[in-house]
Amino acid sequence: MKKIFFTLVLIIIYYNVSICGEVKFLVLTANGSVTLIRNSNSAAVKSGDKIYDSDKIKVGKKSYLNLVYMDGKTLEIKSAGTYGASKLITMVNSKKNTSAQKFSKFVLAEFVKSVDDLGNMKVTGAVERIVKASIDYCTPVNTNVFEPVVTFSWFSVPGNSYTINLADISGNVIYSKELNDTSVTLDLQQLNLSRSASYKWFVKDNKKEKALTDTCRFYWVASASADSIKISENKLLKDFSKVDHSIRQTILASFYSDNRLYIDMLQAYQRAMELSPENDTIKRLYYLALNKSGLSRMASSFKNQLK
Repeated sequence: MKKIFFTLVLIIIYYNVSICGEVKFLVLTANGSVTLIRNSNSAAVKSGDKIYDSDKIKVGKKSYLNLVYMDGKTLEIKSAGTYGASKLITMVNSKKNTSAQKFSKFVLAEFVKSVDDLGNMKVTGAVERIVKASIDYCTPVNTNVFEPVVTFSWFSVPGNSYTINLADISGNVIYSKELNDTSVTLDLQQLNLSRSASYKWFVKDNKKEKALTDTCRFYWVASASADSIKISENKLLKDFSKVDHSIRQTILASFYSDNRLYIDMLQAYQRAMELSPENDTIKRLYYLALNKSGLSRMASSFKNQLK
């Protein structure tokens, strides 16, 4: 709890610094005909846009707009009309406060940061390799897991077979398997692994003696911590039950990131992109998450999809 509280404090500090006093809302998602009117100029609204106090938003028929206010409240607009910032503020302030706002603030800070980081080509938290690996992985290099079933995957080399090795933190091999596929799903309980412990895994190319991935690590969280995470996850889903599905998945991704559950984080972003393929901000967040997880090759490949 102390870690989460400290993280939220940092987010709120960053949030207050990142958004100047004139910015009132941030666009989470927009579908249909939604127009931003600013200084007599009009432009189609897109995710990540900032709404200033002098702006107006025109929502067409059968269109949809999802905003987040500066205090963390979210606001959905489904009725056609033109809305000034002051009217939007009145609408959002009429909503009852919920504990979900702290997660909205987290997502808001991430959205703003994603735009700034991508614009400046910054990559935060990326792993620096000492030696370039011959086999690149598709699973985060250093992650927590709270479910017993975990899938490890890597990029293929045509015509090759592989051996995956799972070891304890001292390097003692616990599991080893040769396979032609580029992924393996393991049940940590069936392998009699212990919770509250860290483990390593790496993949060897059977045709090249020195070809293997970097050594990756994962920590299987204690049962009590896993139960607490599950309770928080369920509460989060309940608090945001009426929010757009893609945004709900983005919020879940932020929650997983806060708990270093990077496999779950990436899967949540992938679900969000499937639900809202036109949302460029979610794509930016996913790109940054790939780099944060040490998956530079995947990030480089995905970057071509960014606008």
